[in-house]
Amino acid sequence: MGGTSNRSVERAFKLIDELAENGSGGVSELAERLDMPVSTVHDYLQALVATGYVTVHDTEYRTTTRFLEVGHRQRHRLEVFKAVRDELEDVASETGEHATLLIEEDDQAVILAVQEGPDAVNLFAYPGARMPLHATAPGKAMLAHMTDDRVDEIIDRQGLVAVTSQTITDPDVLFEQLESIRQQGYAIDEGERIAGMVCIAAPILDKSDRIRGSICVCGPQSRIDETRREEIADVIQRAANVTQVNLDYV
Repeated sequence: MGGTSNRSVERAFKLIDELAENGSGGVSELAERLDMPVSTVHDYLQALVATGYVTVHDTEYRTTTRFLEVGHRQRHRLEVFKAVRDELEDVASETGEHATLLIEEDDQAVILAVQEGPDAVNLFAYPGARMPLHATAPGKAMLAHMTDDRVDEIIDRQGLVAVTSQTITDPDVLFEQLESIRQQGYAIDEGERIAGMVCIAAPILDKSDRIRGSICVCGPQSRIDETRREEIADVIQRAANVTQVNLDYV
């Protein structure tokens, strides 16, 4: 594919991302936001409407649920999603909190599934949401089972951005914590991505000890004390172990 074709694809996806981020937009408005010619934006939008990925109403364009369909199909193709579905529901029920399954993709932590327990707070978490690996318990649980060289590469590409005042931004501190995570079998973040929240995560490994994902439970710091943290860690480690066994049969 030539350079012009590459730029066209990149521009089309920038347009899609802009619509997804802001909900909708008109041609001139989108052209101004993206610093692109109005005629170019109009042509891309017409092509996206024709393929069913964008719809238009009263000159306002927005993405369609075709993207939901694509993501849903891809999620169901992933072995770890099939292996963890029942376990994640049990984790949410047993802890009463917010439980999620995450994987690593393109140097980021990505939510694959969400289950809410009876006491779960209202977190803006949904399948497909992405977040920095270093700023989350599930992300750190996965980093802990990568090689140091791989972690260094991720840091070089993504950096260690401070999401909150508690986020780890020093590589040495991060590597020390990753070693502790490997030893204790689970990771914790205390307000490192969401202020006031404690998240506890266990890695999901396959029979070859490759990292396949992470199970995470999040709840308010006010009700997750040291005792509850150990209880939750036990629950998610058991679920991760069952998921590891299930991976052999999916």
